[in-house]
Amino acid sequence: MTTYWEKLKDPRWQKARLKAMERAEFSCERCGDSESTLNVHHKEYLKGREPWEYHEKQLAVLCEDCHEYLHSREDFLKKVCSYLSVDGPNSRNEVAWFLSGLIGIPYGIVLDWSDSEDCQYFQTLYENGKNYEG
Repeated sequence: MTTYWEKLKDPRWQKARLKAMERAEFSCERCGDSESTLNVHHKEYLKGREPWEYHEKQLAVLCEDCHEYLHSREDFLKKVCSYLSVDGPNSRNEVAWFLSGLIGIPYGIVLDWSDSEDCQYFQTLYENGKNYEG
């Protein structure tokens, strides 16, 4: 069985990686750094898909600092989701509001997407996510 790290040596991944780097003009797509080592980050992982089988839009070019920061945020999101109660939609709604603030989706857009009414409680949850420093 081939490990994930061995798959990253595959010429098909190297080609996809180079294409992403060229698209980003060999600069971090988050901070613009073009001097540091760059990584190509999968924005999501889909079961059964090889690293090179992702659409270009699913790959982000990041400097090492931004890549590490992004993974720390993702680790936090996984931790928050692990506490998600499965015994009712209200708790899921509360976590969704918190997470939307954390990942920076504008409050008005989340309000439009949700069936929630604008209220101080959800705005507070959103602001708590927005102001979280982990």
